[in-house]
Amino acid sequence: MTTETAAPAARTGTDLETLEQNVTLPRRPQAVQWRKSPRGIQGGLGPSDTQLIAVLEYPAAEAQALLPTLKATRLTVKVDDGGWLPETTRAALKQATAYEATPFFKASLRQGTVFHLPQSNTFVLVLFSS
Repeated sequence: MTTETAAPAARTGTDLETLEQNVTLPRRPQAVQWRKSPRGIQGGLGPSDTQLIAVLEYPAAEAQALLPTLKATRLTVKVDDGGWLPETTRAALKQATAYEATPFFKASLRQGTVFHLPQSNTFVLVLFSS
């Protein structure tokens, strides 16, 4: 006899306080949207593996102050957002500049990339555990 248990549902929010419990924010954004979801497949990644995607909107001065602290990378992460990101954001990601997300790491979320969307003060942070 086998029993299947449903994977925990994704959590979403717009509150900065919850996001700060999960990631380090080197600069304080003026608005955030985030989604934390389980990742992995049966027999593969474990049940405690997670992915966090956050859209970070900064005031212009803060965005300009953040950029020089980030290290550009050619590495990218396939953003599997489960259809959560707006289509315009998903389209902008194709032209975004990718940076190492090390300044944002916290706890188990120690892998990922942060993307700066072109001609904006918006960053998309993608972190995951493994």
